[in-house]
Amino acid sequence: MRERIELVDDFAAAWQNAGCPVVFTGAGMSTESGLPDFRSARGLWKRRPESLATLDALQRIPAEFYFFYQWRIARLWAAAPNAGHEALAALADAGLVRRLITQNVDGLHQRAGSEATELHGTLRTVSCLRCGAAYDSRRLLPAAPGWEEAYQAGRYLPGRECACPACGGSLRPDVVLFGEALPPAAWDEAVNASKAADLFVVVGSSLAVGPANLCPEFALAGGARLAIINQEATSLDGRAAWVFRDKAAGVLTAVRERIFPPGVEDKA
Repeated sequence: MRERIELVDDFAAAWQNAGCPVVFTGAGMSTESGLPDFRSARGLWKRRPESLATLDALQRIPAEFYFFYQWRIARLWAAAPNAGHEALAALADAGLVRRLITQNVDGLHQRAGSEATELHGTLRTVSCLRCGAAYDSRRLLPAAPGWEEAYQAGRYLPGRECACPACGGSLRPDVVLFGEALPPAAWDEAVNASKAADLFVVVGSSLAVGPANLCPEFALAGGARLAIINQEATSLDGRAAWVFRDKAAGVLTAVRERIFPPGVEDKA
């Protein structure tokens, strides 16, 4: 226990004294908000999730494609930021997060008050493949109840909610689908921030998905110290100055409390 306390103390001190701290988050950041990594729900899907997140799937198997995203969108809007999101927002308000880069598409960082570079797009909006009109993603949710049960019973069909009200074209979530490139502006921001970092903090990412997983490599090449907060091992654990095999919210809250003890206003 004492060793862990000292590790958190050392990490918090390094974060507070860093000149350019950058944070990189993945799915493990949001599991404590009740949003499971969609792969953990694989038993629900009739196909591998990776095969559903494509434009080809939208065209060939629209029922599978749309249910997959409707299921995720419904849970996204029912979720709320957790203590980890709030801790990062407080650290950012105090000038202790130079850039927040996320692989997540749930928008929980923004709802907690942070600005974030979204490498994989967002599930908060959808857009029309024909005319480009954009909408709140809740437009994609079926109005009638029982659609999840209908899917499990093999009776689900996508309805009018999947068509653009302006032109009738097919709606798609504004996420990066398999086979698509990352948004150029977001990728440039992430690369530049990673290269400039002197402290790079990975939170809730297995670092298994490229090219996003190159960001900590860029940071290390630039001389940054690396911290990894993830419940499972990653390929960069051996190069990290701090490794926490814990849930994100607990570690981030502890760091926030070390830097700003309870009762002390969050100021850098």
